[in-house]
Amino acid sequence: MTVISTAEDLSAGSRQSLANWLTAVSDTKHLLGLRYAEWCTGGPELEANIAASAMAQFELGHARVLRGVLNDLSEDPRGDSRDTDRSMWFSIGALDRPFADWVDLVVGNALVDTLLTVNLRAALAGNYYPLTQRLRKVLAEEEYHSVHAGAWVGRLASGPPAIVERLNEVTAAVWPHCIAWFGPNSDNELDELHDAKILTDGAADLRDRYIETVSPMFEGASMCSVDAADIDWDGWNKVGRRHGVPAF
Repeated sequence: MTVISTAEDLSAGSRQSLANWLTAVSDTKHLLGLRYAEWCTGGPELEANIAASAMAQFELGHARVLRGVLNDLSEDPRGDSRDTDRSMWFSIGALDRPFADWVDLVVGNALVDTLLTVNLRAALAGNYYPLTQRLRKVLAEEEYHSVHAGAWVGRLASGPPAIVERLNEVTAAVWPHCIAWFGPNSDNELDELHDAKILTDGAADLRDRYIETVSPMFEGASMCSVDAADIDWDGWNKVGRRHGVPAF
């Protein structure tokens, strides 16, 4: 595989798709870190609080790493008003509101965090050197998050009926946001990144890989059946990879 050393080696279209993807991933990581941080003292036990604190620091650090790559792209879509206008953020819709309870945090880790990890694994195996050189440590840290997610989903799924019902409720609410993140099966910037060899998979294969990754975690819970064909793509924003804009 030919290594792409600089942004100038990419076509203008590929640079724009990469800039949009980096913004969507880094903004979602940044906001996910803030959502974890809100539970640093609110977990069900001391160890849970420590885990939330550690994951918050990791996610905020990962967002900063990805923004370092984004800063080198002249196609950077971030506007000057981002600090005061959160509608300019490109984070996933599932994080528009704070986690209401610990179940929310667990599902956010299992579904949203894993979505980002699947994307970054595809980038690590790609050929854009300014990105791949930064991702190995990021993905090593994400292994901890995956273990945490699997353990807690299993624990909740085997809990009292009210907890299982809450787990199913939150999963059903978050899952469509995650499937929609991968976009429609045509005119998709993930496919542009795959064609440019920045990602090893296009949109459909990434979505399938994501489903294969998270489904085993939810064997004891109800994973709702939603795929690209079930989603109304009217109003979907291909830059933010979501419907509408953040409202937080």
